[in-house]
Amino acid sequence: MRYTLLAPVVAVAFLGCGSDPQPANPLDAGIDAGALDVPAVDVRPVDVVRTSPDVLPPLECNSIEIEDLAELGSLDGEITRLSSDNRGRANSATTGLQPPAAFTAACNFRTTYQRVFRYVMRRAGSLRVSTANPGTAATFDTTLAVIAMRACVANPRDFFCNNDDPTATAASRNRFASRVATTVLPAGAVVHIAVGGLASTAALPGRVVQGAFELSVEEVAAIAENAPCDRRQLTGACAPSLSCVGASPSAVDGTCRRAGTAPGTPCVADACGAGLTCDTSTNLCFRTQAADAPCESGATAWNRCSAAASCVTQPGGVGVCRALGTVANAACAAANRCTGDGLACEASTSTCRVTVARDGACNLTDSACPTGQACQLAHGLQSVGRCTDVATSPGMACAAGNICTGVGITCNTNVNPARCYGPAAAPGETCTAFVPCMTGSSCFLVDPTDRTRGRCFTEGLEAGRCRATGAPCDAGLVCTNPTTPASGRCSRVATVGEPCDLFVAGVLCATGTTCARDAGSATVGHCRADGTAAGTACRTPTPRCDTGLTCSAAGAGVCQAADAMGACDPRTLSLSCPAGQLCHATGFNSGRCATPVAEVEPNDRLSLAQPLTGTASTVRGSLAVGDIDCVSVVATAGARLVARAVGTNGLCPNTSLVLDLFDPDGRLLATVNANGPFGCPLLDGTLSDNPGFSVARDLRAGRYTVCQRSANNSDVGEDVLDVEVVSAP
Repeated sequence: MRYTLLAPVVAVAFLGCGSDPQPANPLDAGIDAGALDVPAVDVRPVDVVRTSPDVLPPLECNSIEIEDLAELGSLDGEITRLSSDNRGRANSATTGLQPPAAFTAACNFRTTYQRVFRYVMRRAGSLRVSTANPGTAATFDTTLAVIAMRACVANPRDFFCNNDDPTATAASRNRFASRVATTVLPAGAVVHIAVGGLASTAALPGRVVQGAFELSVEEVAAIAENAPCDRRQLTGACAPSLSCVGASPSAVDGTCRRAGTAPGTPCVADACGAGLTCDTSTNLCFRTQAADAPCESGATAWNRCSAAASCVTQPGGVGVCRALGTVANAACAAANRCTGDGLACEASTSTCRVTVARDGACNLTDSACPTGQACQLAHGLQSVGRCTDVATSPGMACAAGNICTGVGITCNTNVNPARCYGPAAAPGETCTAFVPCMTGSSCFLVDPTDRTRGRCFTEGLEAGRCRATGAPCDAGLVCTNPTTPASGRCSRVATVGEPCDLFVAGVLCATGTTCARDAGSATVGHCRADGTAAGTACRTPTPRCDTGLTCSAAGAGVCQAADAMGACDPRTLSLSCPAGQLCHATGFNSGRCATPVAEVEPNDRLSLAQPLTGTASTVRGSLAVGDIDCVSVVATAGARLVARAVGTNGLCPNTSLVLDLFDPDGRLLATVNANGPFGCPLLDGTLSDNPGFSVARDLRAGRYTVCQRSANNSDVGEDVLDVEVVSAP
């Protein structure tokens, strides 16, 4: 038996669809993790490396020639610019200025085709280095590494790096460019700057490792005490002995503060100012919060609960101090007591959990099943399930000794943790992440609204995976990936007027044609010549679309029609909206044009959710680094809910967008990510036959909360949140 997991197969299933623009490759798609992990300012004295007249500077940086930026570039005020390229350089991910071992967490990449430049600080200040400039090729995935006051040593202290510009969104032209800033350096400090290409980019579509770049290097004066600052140092750095701190560790905007004067600043001789306490293990000051005040969880929190409370968080890390023992997920009170209704203390974690009867309904986030049972989720999108005897159903963790019980259930030890898998499905049968296909077939999704179940397709046949050896596909079929057949699917090529698949990839349209979906269908369409029908790709030459149609974008776009009744199409963008309006999704395939309302801050947790009036709203706002936006809406008994997060252009601005749905009691019902059109998150309670969305239909009366966030805490930028409540049928 071959265990074929659904998740990687899903990615392959999208390769041949040809209708939905696909999300960016997840490799290096987001902001570098280190860009958000802002350390406290290093206040130790700096040691300037100076070169005496009789000692020549080093000629190479780990086998790469060091070039003088002052000679090659041009100085314009405080900015030195160099327009050049890295063609013809060494193809190596080990030479040059690579992220040192001590900086792996912040700079988890390797760089190749590097050029290394020497720069000398003309005056004291922070150095801002960037390739996010017009002269950098849009497809060139650049990297930046900067080492200050050292000459390519193995583990320097003053090292700075970036792969993707932390300020860029998925729609930015320079989303693959780089931007980084140093701490404050003294005049005369020697700095080495390396520009290269991301070493793994050779395997990523749409990106190159060599190309033209425009490098800018700007000296910026140190930011003074109490002045605004960016904790990523993108606008410069606070003066020595000052730290850029905000309201919480995830905040981007901050203020330069002296040590010991604010949460997040370094302690002074193991002490902090009034109202603050020093954590000697991290040498950072923190504030003690009372019950119902904001908090963060973890050992590095800046806002911590008093001894009488604990920090209870929602997805995304936002928390509130709650009195011990009073609510689910709060720490137990003294003597392992929980005072809230229906709560019991879980001894292994000393946490209050909702007690559930045997075989009763449970919630993965706050429930405790009886001994011998575990909360089994029927569908991956949901957080609600049912207490089930351990190791008895596909997807459950194996019992001790890697044992699973039940007819045909076996333990798969090739995954971590080991999980129970159901019997292999035959070609044409339903498969899931834990019900694999038989050898010779693979599991692919067949319904774009259902990411929990697929169907087994035979390799080499229509819509099946291409064979790795021999003829990739049977006669009359083509492999969508002839270079690496095992990563492609076998498809039949259709001509104008013939039916085609929008999702399954069994039938694709020939070059110059687009699979334009049939009204109301999620998977079926007909091949139409580009530019001739709503939903087809715009032509390159003018006119880009036939009379009565307009192209959605200046570059690659979709031909759109205007609907007299104000309908729009969130699925393929085939119908446009008037200026000032956006497409409000009323389901996976349907929508109507609506005037958006503005986001109202603060709205970063359930208790501060922005209340929406009526049953339908389109909220226009933005998601900065670490931000969460919550809205709430009232539902009547039996109602269904639709929610979607999307960019203002109808496409997904960031594939890490996430939606969380909470019930009137604040319990998490579902978390969705990249399960809607264009890789945006979607909840659609109108799909009565879709088990994944069952938590969004047949609602009990009350106020429900929808929160959107970025799974990797990246800067999503401007976006739109649709929420619709549909009355019971």
